[in-house]
Amino acid sequence: MKQVDLSVADVFSAGNLKLDRFVKEKERLQITALSRPHAFQLERNGEFPSRRRISKRSVAWRLSDLLEWVNSRSIVISQTEKGAS
Repeated sequence: MKQVDLSVADVFSAGNLKLDRFVKEKERLQITALSRPHAFQLERNGEFPSRRRISKRSVAWRLSDLLEWVNSRSIVISQTEKGAS
């Protein structure tokens, strides 16, 4: 599987505001590594960014929302690992 190494800095870099974009399911999976049912369950519980309807039959996520979520998860994991040592 292709790995995506992104951070919030990739979307909003040092004074150069890059335009945010929408991410469809296939790319969301690569960024978050969550199965579709798990992501939808977390979304229902308010623990994952909400999808946006971009057409009658299509939804997507804002890239910045996903990257912020990924970064917040890695901070929690890091703090948990520090507490275990």
